[in-house]
Amino acid sequence: MFGTKRPWIKIFFLTSIACLFFSFTKTFAFSASSLTGLLTSVPSNEENNLQVKRLISSYCSVVLSSPAFTENGFVYTAQQSAFVHLLCKNMGIPSWYFSNKDDYFTRSSFAELWFQDMTSDQIDLCAPGAFSNDCNLAFYIPKLFNDIMNDYVNMKQVNLYGFSANFQSDSDIVGQINTFSSGYFAGIQVCETTPRSYPKTCSMMKWYIKNVRNILNDVRIFNASGILAHTAVCDAKLGVTWDLFYCGLYGNTPTKMDAFVNLSYNELLYYRLFMGYYLAMIQKYPWILKRNTYMTNYTSILKTFSTQYMWSKDALSLSFRMMSDTYMAFPFHVGFSMYQEDLDGFWKSLARLAPPIYTLYDKLRNVQKPQ
Repeated sequence: MFGTKRPWIKIFFLTSIACLFFSFTKTFAFSASSLTGLLTSVPSNEENNLQVKRLISSYCSVVLSSPAFTENGFVYTAQQSAFVHLLCKNMGIPSWYFSNKDDYFTRSSFAELWFQDMTSDQIDLCAPGAFSNDCNLAFYIPKLFNDIMNDYVNMKQVNLYGFSANFQSDSDIVGQINTFSSGYFAGIQVCETTPRSYPKTCSMMKWYIKNVRNILNDVRIFNASGILAHTAVCDAKLGVTWDLFYCGLYGNTPTKMDAFVNLSYNELLYYRLFMGYYLAMIQKYPWILKRNTYMTNYTSILKTFSTQYMWSKDALSLSFRMMSDTYMAFPFHVGFSMYQEDLDGFWKSLARLAPPIYTLYDKLRNVQKPQ
C-alpha cells in the first residue's frame, strides 16, 4: 500500500488508525509520541534479528520506565498495571509496585505466557501440536487482559456490597457492616443498638456479605485475601502518588467507583498500547512471523485483535453500568430497609400509646355527664 522509501508515512498512518480505533477511554489512550517512542525502542542493529521476545522486552522497558501522568483527572501508570506486570515479569522486568507483592496473585506469573518456546531458526516450536502458548499471542494477550478485568469486576462487586476485609466470625462481619452503613448514613451503625436498632437490616447485610464472598471463587489470577491483607491511604482526590491498584479495588466510600474506573482505564491504556505497538512492529518487520504457523500474517492478527478488543470493550462497558447501578441502588436498598424498621417501630409504639389516649379522651369528655 505504501512505498518502502517512506516508512514514516506507514508509521504515521498506523498511529492515526490506532488513535481512532482505540478511542474509548477519557484519556488520549494513544498518542503519536507514545507509539513512536515504542517503535524506536529497538536498536537498529537488531532489526534483522528481531524476535517476539525482544519486541515484548522493548515494550516493557519503555512503559515501565515512563513516569506516571494524569489526564482528565485520572492517573495513568504502567507500574501499577497488572497487565504490564504479568506480561513483563517473564521478561525479567517486573514493576516496582508488584515486586514485593507476590501474595497479590494466586500464581506468580500468567501461566499461558512463559516466553520460553519462541520460534528459533533451528526448531519450529510454533508448529501445530507443539507449544502454542508463546506463539499465538493474538489469543493469549487478550486472554490475559480479559482474565485480569474479570477478576477486577468480581473483587469490586463484592466490595460494593460491603465486603472490605476477610472475616473469621460474625463480629468481623458486624464491623464491616457498621463501617459501610456509617459511611452512607451519617454515622448510623445498623448492627448496634444505639441510637436506634435495625436488627432486620443487620441480618440482611450479614447474608449479603457472606454470600457475595462466593463470587471470589471465580477469581483466577489474583488473591483477594492477599490484597486485603495490605492497607493503603485512599484520599478523596486521585493523584500520581495514589495507590491506584489497592484503592481502585478497596478504596474508601467517596471514591469507590472513580478509583475503580481509573484502575480499569489504566489497564485498558497499556493493553491497547501494546496491541498498537505489536501490530505496527510485525507489519514493519514481517519476517518476525515467518516460522509462526499460529500467526501467519499481519491481517489475521489485526482481525483477531480487533474482534477481541470489541468484545472486551463491550463487556467492560456493561460491567461499568452494572456496578454503577449496584453502587447507587444497594445503599438505597439498605436505607429503605432501615426506614421500614423505623416505621414498624413507630407503628408499634403508636399501637401501645393510642388505646390509652383514646380511652382517656372518652373519660374526659364524659366526666361531667350524670351517671
